[in-house]
Amino acid sequence: MTVGVRSSLTHPSSVTDTMHDHALPYPSPFHAFAAIVARQPQSTAIRERDRSIRYDELMAAGRQAGRALIAAGVGAGERIAIWAVNHSDWVIAALGIQAAGGTLIPASTRLKAREVAMSLRRARTTTLFCDPGFGSEDFVAGILAQDLPDLRRIVVFGDISDSERVTSWATFLSTGTDSLETALDARIAALEPEGLADIIFTSGTTGLPKGVPMTNGQSLIACEQQQRCVARFAAGDIFAITYPFAHNAGYRAGWQAAIVFGVTIVILHTLEAQSVLEAIARERVTVLPAVPTVYQAMLDHPDFARFDTSSIRFASTGATTIPVPLIEAMQDAFGLSAVVAGYGLTEAAGSVSSTQPGDSALVIATTTGQPLDNLEVKLIDSEGLVVPTGTPGEIVVRGPQVMRGYFEDEAATAAAFTADGFLRTGDVGVFDAAGNLAITDRLKDMYIVGGFNTYPAEIEQQLCRIEGVIEAAVIGIDDPRLGQVGRAFVVIRAGAPIDEAGIVAWCRAEMANYKVPRVVTFVETLPRNPTGKVSKVALRDMA
Repeated sequence: MTVGVRSSLTHPSSVTDTMHDHALPYPSPFHAFAAIVARQPQSTAIRERDRSIRYDELMAAGRQAGRALIAAGVGAGERIAIWAVNHSDWVIAALGIQAAGGTLIPASTRLKAREVAMSLRRARTTTLFCDPGFGSEDFVAGILAQDLPDLRRIVVFGDISDSERVTSWATFLSTGTDSLETALDARIAALEPEGLADIIFTSGTTGLPKGVPMTNGQSLIACEQQQRCVARFAAGDIFAITYPFAHNAGYRAGWQAAIVFGVTIVILHTLEAQSVLEAIARERVTVLPAVPTVYQAMLDHPDFARFDTSSIRFASTGATTIPVPLIEAMQDAFGLSAVVAGYGLTEAAGSVSSTQPGDSALVIATTTGQPLDNLEVKLIDSEGLVVPTGTPGEIVVRGPQVMRGYFEDEAATAAAFTADGFLRTGDVGVFDAAGNLAITDRLKDMYIVGGFNTYPAEIEQQLCRIEGVIEAAVIGIDDPRLGQVGRAFVVIRAGAPIDEAGIVAWCRAEMANYKVPRVVTFVETLPRNPTGKVSKVALRDMA
């Protein structure tokens, strides 16, 4: 299946317009943001706990951070990392990096200092913005203990004693004086579509993290795709962000897309069900993207009915198998005519396909919808030939927001692309007759049972049909007779009358024998990598 490519965009005259003319009207996301600020300076950009920031205030704060970077001697093109939980200062620091012409390196708070240091070292990062710590982790001490010869300064959000290499956020900002306005304007004027916007390091589900660079132009295109094919922001939307800013879903398709289209961001600091429900009611949230477990937890909350969730007009989900009953329950409980699910990867700026309003619960639960309209997507076999409709094949994708190669890794780049320039995703999928793409599995997650190729995602989807099953993940484990067999890790609703024998019996009645898991392990939660995807590596370690 091939989709026509639109590789450019124009800024909307209102938030509901699209951006897909034949030339990029702005050199960078920062310029697009500036246009919104000029149009609606007094509207609210961010709401966070007791803090509210207007668009003109956000611009002023971002420029101050940019001036402070220049005062610190940061040159255009330098790599600057942010290692922090979601908060408004994260956005302000990122805007400062953009304005100063730097390259953003987001880092997940789920990572340890040693893991973060791997990315910082490879990118030759010179500046790190970070929280003091997260949980029991001391970020500052952890980073100072690493071998990072290029890291010259650490700027800490919050109160901290300044030292030679460590500076508090307040002290740092105080150096961004008005005398540097001309220098900052020159940096902003020099931003161009081909300039490097950011490098996001992959989660490393199947190997060591690799840097995925994106240009300013690609970031703008990805924001436009989020608007046209996924979120479809409307004037006055209140957009609650549940995904981490270190991930495409929270960053590029999150706060950055929001400020490019002038909607209000609500930053949630916890995904505990009651807190999310309280935020929806208090802030009158209209757009809510979240993983299925967040929706399930809200629906299971004993006092769900007393929270006013009527403001929600758009809900999206993904990152794991979605049971049909959950989709139907979401539509009913929130009064939604549609719930949207999608598929993407970091190397394609986060999004490849999405279901559409009006799709049935079955389509949403069992497919990831149609490819975005500026991408070419096809399924190929091991010989590189396109497979027929209904036949599994590796998903390969080509388009303007697809990375051009891994950061300083020629070997990985060569292995990642086909001869005709399509990115090899490593995912296996099937197109149905309607053109919807179903993800059947990761190529490397496939296992062979007695000669039969077995795809965990297919089994996981079936397991989620069982009443009381919230989530399921399947891996292959060694077996002396069959080579490998399946082992399922299952999360069930509290009190559900389910046991291992019952699940195995259900599977034997519903699927081919080779697909039936031989072992079922009940867990409270499934392990996830920093992007929110289930970590099959962790499951194999558990097994």
